[in-house]
Amino acid sequence: MDLSTQIREKGLKATPSRLNVIQVLGSNHLAYAHAELEALFSDMDRVTLYRVLNDFEEAGLVHKIIDVDGVTRFALCKHSCPGAHHADEHVHFNCRGCHKMFCLENVPAPNVKIPLGFKVSGVQTLIYGYCKSCSAA
Repeated sequence: MDLSTQIREKGLKATPSRLNVIQVLGSNHLAYAHAELEALFSDMDRVTLYRVLNDFEEAGLVHKIIDVDGVTRFALCKHSCPGAHHADEHVHFNCRGCHKMFCLENVPAPNVKIPLGFKVSGVQTLIYGYCKSCSAA
């Protein structure tokens, strides 16, 4: 499915800003911080980028993960998430060397038994260490 169709199927307009952001997010298995995306799009102001990311998250196109430094990062959902409830629950790896955040899509989040009466609305599993490139250096 092409990117503009993906955006329109979630009820959003496929604007040039949205297409640019979804193209970058879909180009690899990384989660990007707002500042990293802002640096890539010199012609897009930070408020527009914030709105695009917020719209994408509300529509279920991206999910958020907080890295070890407390920075919010955004990654493209690989599954069709129904809006604010994200079914794309996988492990993330945050490299302490290059600071990249990798989506480990084939590593499901561990099943955690929670006490009776608690209701889970999402899962975020973060592992940190050194990626292949940084651990080889």
